[in-house]
Amino acid sequence: MATPSLGSTEFVLGYCEACNKDVLTHIDVDACGDETRRCLHCDAQIIAGLRTVDADELEATGYALVEARGCGGGGGCAVGGCGMRQPS
Repeated sequence: MATPSLGSTEFVLGYCEACNKDVLTHIDVDACGDETRRCLHCDAQIIAGLRTVDADELEATGYALVEARGCGGGGGCAVGGCGMRQPS
């Protein structure tokens, strides 16, 4: 399995009027199946200023990217331990 690269990942930012700043957004789907973007912090709908940024641009806005850590089992997920039920 390939290791994902944050360098090729894009994040969607938008201006949140409630927070009065550019924020990360998430997708919300309403009852009709329509998608909208919402603030990751306060859940307000983001209407203006949507744009994609790469990892470097994201960090420049004050967010930090933290590398996921393995479980200590020496291989990441699905290698046992970490609360996974083992076969009897």
